[in-house]
Formats: sequence, structure tokens, C-alpha cells
Amino acid sequence: MKEKILPKLKWFFASFIWLGILFLAADIISKNVVVSAHNSGSLPVQVIPGFLQIEYTVNSNFVFGLDLFHNDIATRIVFVIVALGISAGIIVFLIKRWGKVHKFYKACLMMIMSGAIGNSIDRIFYTSSYLASPKTGVVDWIDFYGVWKFHFNIADIAVVVAAIMMIIFMIVTEIIDYRKKVKLQPKAPEDNEKVISKTEQEKNKFLEKKDNKDE
Repeated sequence: MKEKILPKLKWFFASFIWLGILFLAADIISKNVVVSAHNSGSLPVQVIPGFLQIEYTVNSNFVFGLDLFHNDIATRIVFVIVALGISAGIIVFLIKRWGKVHKFYKACLMMIMSGAIGNSIDRIFYTSSYLASPKTGVVDWIDFYGVWKFHFNIADIAVVVAAIMMIIFMIVTEIIDYRKKVKLQPKAPEDNEKVISKTEQEKNKFLEKKDNKDE
């Protein structure tokens, strides 16, 4: 029994699917807790006075409050299509190139997918009555007021952090690969070094042999 379960568990942890599930669960739970706290009149809550607070808001627009369509329903539909399209693309990519994808990229892609699904759940299932809001959208609750005017949530954190991590990892990998290539390249002779051709080497050997015979 253990011989069958252990390989599956190893694959599960190596796939980082658990990481995506963890972020998705944290996002869903935190949003529902915030909605309940708002409905009970418990918000906003100062976490770090003058810097960080928990404040409930519903974002019916895109990232950074962009209102591209000026229509709640249109924005909702387009967001869901794009988010689910990204998730489907990641799944197809991982299935086709599973063995060739670095573990670090797998972790980042799982985080991005969990963020896309997390915010899509808000758009699809959360109604105006549940949100106690005249509009529907994504529940945002993390507010670095005075520093950053936009509210965000755990799903947003997963997407942004994963994207930054991937960019940094790609840059570091490129630098390491470049340095390896430079080390493997043959060292070019310096200007003050004399380069002896093959013909000159054979000539020198011939002269050495001749000198030895004359002696």
C-alpha cells in the first residue's frame, strides 16, 4: 500500500499543486471573513496605524481599478473569460511540457493560476446581496493607505509575487548561463604573447634536432 501511495505523494508535492490549493483556500476564506466582518460593522481595522489596515471594498473593474467597458456585466464576463483562459493555458502548457519545466516555474504558475481562479470565483458566484454592495466584483481588503491607493487581496498577491519571482529567476538563470559560456570559451592570447604557428613549431623542432646532431 505504501509503495503505491508514496510515489503519488512525492509527485503531488513536486508538482506544487498543493501550493495553488493553499493560496486559493486562503483567498476564499479571507474574503468571506472580510465580507462577514463588513456586514457586522467591524471594519475597517487598523493593523499598522498610518500604514496598513483591513478595509472592505468591491472592485468591479480590472487591475488597478481600470474601467475598460464602463459596464459591470461586460467587465465581469470578460474578466472571467480571460482568467479562465489563462488558467486553461497554464494547464495545457504544464501537461505538454511537464518533465521539461523547472520546479520553480511550476510553483509560480500554480500561484498565478490560483490567483486567476480565486478572483474568478468572486465574479461568478458573489452576488450584490451577498456583498452588500450595489455592484458585483472582486473582494479586496488589504489597504496600504497613504502608500498605495489600490486595495488588493491574496489572489492578487499570488499573481504579482509569482510574476516577479519568475522574472528574477529568468534574469539570474541567464546571467549564470552567460558566465558558464564565458568560462568555457578558450582564452584569447594577449597582445604581448607570441603565437607560434604549426609551421614555426615544426621548423624549431627541426633546428633542435640539427643542433643535437652537430653536437
